[in-house]
Amino acid sequence: MPITSNVAWDGRLEAFKGRDASHFVTTTAATARTCASCGLPLQPGEALSLSVDVTEGTAPDGTEHVTFDPWICHRDCQEPGLTVRESAGPIEELTPLGARLTLDHRDETGTRTVPALAFTLFPNMALRGFGGELISALVSVLLTHGFQLSLSADYGDIVEHTTGVKDSCSCTVTEQGFVSFDIDGESIFSRQLDLTDPGDACWMAAAREGTVLVISGDNLNFTEDGIDLDPAARLGTLVSGNVNVRT
Repeated sequence: MPITSNVAWDGRLEAFKGRDASHFVTTTAATARTCASCGLPLQPGEALSLSVDVTEGTAPDGTEHVTFDPWICHRDCQEPGLTVRESAGPIEELTPLGARLTLDHRDETGTRTVPALAFTLFPNMALRGFGGELISALVSVLLTHGFQLSLSADYGDIVEHTTGVKDSCSCTVTEQGFVSFDIDGESIFSRQLDLTDPGDACWMAAAREGTVLVISGDNLNFTEDGIDLDPAARLGTLVSGNVNVRT
């Protein structure tokens, strides 16, 4: 039973995650706040365990995919485990998690307001590429459409170095405050803003300038205090792109 940073995990996970297994363990533990078994808060230094449900399946085009649904418990509550099952049909619908951000960025021309959307899909889904290597399905799709990897979790660096994406991507913003990030006309992430909220109104005003910064990938952690991009940046699953606005 391997133990990484006080987190015990099932060694069979390496068959799916390979050299990224330990990173997956530490990232999952870092984003957990309560025990999935007893519901009590997790405290620093406690002995924890990781359990993972792995679902394997094959898309209609023959592409093999794997989803990972992990949870963290006190080790006294539950021992580490790993279950593997075959999907009986197409992959289950993934749930988008995200938020809107309004960033103030200073450069040689002054300070400008940058409207941003940050989102991920849960659970994480990976595709089996050439040689059997698993690659993030979300990251792979976004890179295909012109997004770029970001090795920094600093918003200033992301704004500074992010470029435009392909025209197959767009951000729809309606007068009623509905926002949708679309790829090839299909909504990937959407959010209804409250036009009476000053923060949402500021975001809308900035978005009308013509572009929205979209930040995405696996391992984004959304909390009450904000968004933690560090795990995604460390694991190479953080991407960004400037997307044209369609009204």
